[in-house]
Amino acid sequence: MLRKRKKRTVEEEEAEDDFVFPTGAGLLSMDDMSKSTLRRVSVISSSATPGSPPGSTGQADLASIRRNSIRRISTTLVKKGYTPSLSSISRPLSVSSLGKPSPLKIRDLVLMEEISQEEILEVLQQRYMEDIIYTYIGNVVVSVNPYKQLRIYDSATIDKYRGAKVFDLNLPPHIYALTDSAYSDMCFRVRSQVVVISGESGAGKTEASKQIMQYIAAVSGGGKDGDMIKTKLLKTNPVLEAFGNAKTIRNDNSSRFGKFMNINFDYHGHPIGGTITTYLLEKARVTRQAEGERNFHVFYQLCAAGELKKYGLRDDPKQYTYLNQGGVEQVKGTNSKADWMEVMSSLTFLGFSKELVVEIVKILGGVLMLGQLDVSNLEKCSELQTAGKLLSTSGDALRAAISNNTIVAQGQMVTSPLDEEQTSYARHTLSKALYDRLFKWLAGKMNERIRTELEDTLCIGVLDIYGFEIFNENSFEQFCINYCNEK
Repeated sequence: MLRKRKKRTVEEEEAEDDFVFPTGAGLLSMDDMSKSTLRRVSVISSSATPGSPPGSTGQADLASIRRNSIRRISTTLVKKGYTPSLSSISRPLSVSSLGKPSPLKIRDLVLMEEISQEEILEVLQQRYMEDIIYTYIGNVVVSVNPYKQLRIYDSATIDKYRGAKVFDLNLPPHIYALTDSAYSDMCFRVRSQVVVISGESGAGKTEASKQIMQYIAAVSGGGKDGDMIKTKLLKTNPVLEAFGNAKTIRNDNSSRFGKFMNINFDYHGHPIGGTITTYLLEKARVTRQAEGERNFHVFYQLCAAGELKKYGLRDDPKQYTYLNQGGVEQVKGTNSKADWMEVMSSLTFLGFSKELVVEIVKILGGVLMLGQLDVSNLEKCSELQTAGKLLSTSGDALRAAISNNTIVAQGQMVTSPLDEEQTSYARHTLSKALYDRLFKWLAGKMNERIRTELEDTLCIGVLDIYGFEIFNENSFEQFCINYCNEK
């Protein structure tokens, strides 16, 4: 039986070593530093800045410098209201005659000699041009999406950051440093942690959350049982991406839902389980996509893998109303058939039976067929019968459900027919509701496979807020997400 460590008093914690782990960890990932983004940097940094233990040399001064610098960032940037993007900056930053340091050597923005929005953006751009995508702001990590593969996530890099001092000056800024800080603080201080990932769509938030999980899986022990738990946690990613991600104008793999992954540990730092909380799935995407965008990935994966043919359906996305509106059926650099094979492998590993996978495919096929209905002539619509069969009901029952409005008045059921426009709206509503329920059911089933029964645990939470984005037509879910990102 695991024995819980005795909780230290504040005095014992302050006296036991000469350096301090951060009290929390924050990650800001972005590709375009807008005014609101810079405000979030200052807020997250100031709330996560640690104090220094009595008698330490250098740490108190550094912490003081950081706190004061962060206050100056917050005051200066909020007052100026200047909002350039990285792409709009053309003047290079070089070493001046006054001995101004090169941007490539500025690893922590709060230690800059001159702190202004213009200087910060220039530093980030110059580092980005040299493939240096990570920069610190205190104990916040700013990440600029390179839109290409960089060799900075291999096992050798993980070993460099494993157990290193907090934001070691001998190591370049990295998301691994932040993750190791959170994991070490959890083990050393016996307190749970949270990493918040925020930024605009296409900033690399989903990739950042995966790298955090990869690092934790690599550095935490637990033996065979621990390895099984870590593998299960990692296997949830392909499933959630297939059912919850889609191509948008700005991002080929945009998360269209919010996710909070809670990873549970015992008091030895070994993973013992986890839970996934999803929220605000953009279900409006099921029935409508803008030009240059796609529906959720899983529909195109089914077509590419030939799964729909098993039920007498076509495997060409162009033939489906719910898949051809954006004019993009294939995303460059992706293999939808291979992606579906990975989803199948993940579902099998997580304990989904073949029968359950069949039902999932049939529901997705039924949703596609609802988009094919000719609401002006439902009595002779063959797609109605096909949709009913896939959804385990009769065509007549399905027709009655989408073409009639039923209310209960004074204890009696009153049914009234809907016109064509209302019937079309009803079938779209049904499609969105079916997909939303399927997505939540999948998340719940995966939680059953990875959840721990222990109540007294430590945890690291990873909050991936899906991206700020403005479309020509914005769904209610997108409005809520934009509001959350602004706050």
